[in-house]
Amino acid sequence: MLFPKSIDDYVPENHLSRMISNIVEQLDTKDIEDKYSQLGQNTYHPKILIKLLFYGYAIGERSGRKISSKCETDTAYIYLSQMYKPDFRTINDFRKNNIEELSGYFINIVRMCKELGLISVGQMNIDGTKIKAYAANRRTQTKEAYQKWLHRIGDRIKKILEEAEATDSKEDELYRDKRGDELPEEINTQEKLKTRIKKVMEKFKNEKEKINLTDPDARFMKDGRYRIDTNYNCQASLTKEQIMLSSEVITEASDRKALERMVETSETNLAHPVEEIAADAGYSSYDNYEYLEKNNKIGYFPDQNFRKDLKGKGPYHRDRFSYDHKQDIFLCPEGKILKLYKIRRKDCPYRKFQTKIYKAKDCPSCPKKSLCTRQKYRTISIEDRKVLLDQMRNRLKTKKGRKKYLQRLWTTEPVFGHLKYNLGYRHFFLRSLKKVKGEFRLMCIGWNLKKMHKLMAFG
Repeated sequence: MLFPKSIDDYVPENHLSRMISNIVEQLDTKDIEDKYSQLGQNTYHPKILIKLLFYGYAIGERSGRKISSKCETDTAYIYLSQMYKPDFRTINDFRKNNIEELSGYFINIVRMCKELGLISVGQMNIDGTKIKAYAANRRTQTKEAYQKWLHRIGDRIKKILEEAEATDSKEDELYRDKRGDELPEEINTQEKLKTRIKKVMEKFKNEKEKINLTDPDARFMKDGRYRIDTNYNCQASLTKEQIMLSSEVITEASDRKALERMVETSETNLAHPVEEIAADAGYSSYDNYEYLEKNNKIGYFPDQNFRKDLKGKGPYHRDRFSYDHKQDIFLCPEGKILKLYKIRRKDCPYRKFQTKIYKAKDCPSCPKKSLCTRQKYRTISIEDRKVLLDQMRNRLKTKKGRKKYLQRLWTTEPVFGHLKYNLGYRHFFLRSLKKVKGEFRLMCIGWNLKKMHKLMAFG
């Protein structure tokens, strides 16, 4: 070729990198630019590095070294970097120093999807997955174990000092032109470790709690393969088009406390209310049912006992007692009446609980009493929000309810499967809850960008 082509000619018109480049150009990067100093060498414009990171996370490449290398060999990366060749330290430092700003662009992209008509506002599907923290399990200890560790470090330092004192006669040979009063490097290392352990010990709330030394925010959790590991609980809400509306990272193994936060952040990001929420049984709780009821939202998520029928339960199991709403009584399998006996109330900081206790009077004369109860009278306790649980169960038993719930399966499960097994996002690179949230948000941005590209290209 007498006249070489430009790099723009080597990238197809409908390529993912072109769409990412166009989207990033619309982002406001003033917050990042304000951090730059007028002193020193010229810097890369933040949009160049953002494009590289977004494209990398979209295709499963988050290593700064590999991204830097591909800026010399991969035409898509060369196109995004405008033929610059940023060093891997530049890429890694940019991600580390601007993780909050980078994760904040998640909201901008969600709203772009809405403006482009790629999101049908209505039902939101929530799910969670465990992703391993950048920390070894053996570094997770109890307070007592850390105290023993400190004692061993103290003995080690004492031994090192004794060995150093025994070699004083060879001081000139060992230190030559140095003063000779510097601490040995091994002591410095042990002292730093001792300081880190003391800092972690300040975070303990009880003696049984376990905290990881490398990443104190990570917690032992059981993952999808029933292995207990040092993990973070990552949450995501998606539309039926599999566009992520919100993403969060929590340190509790249970998903129950995440529902309210996911609903509120999704509505904030979308700038539009969500009417229906589908989730699995891990989100089931009276608190969540009550939250949906108060906020006029319809839920589709079963409790843990929803799929269990009466098969295998005894003839006098509480589920075999029928309730009459009009008379507010229970009828036992023998036809005996259990009337309201008393109401137990309990005040909590956020709510007043009320439990109704129903009691039978004909138990002493009943021939089946020994099969029913060991107490003098049979009782049944019902939490005052049990009606919300019954409403949820009845909703899920309908054809529409089953269809709504099944939508969650083919919406959320493939997304986490793609992130973890196709792209290899099975562990984090950063430490601390704040940085891990930002890194997970980058994973979700990569997913949304790739999904946008597919929906816009193929409909």
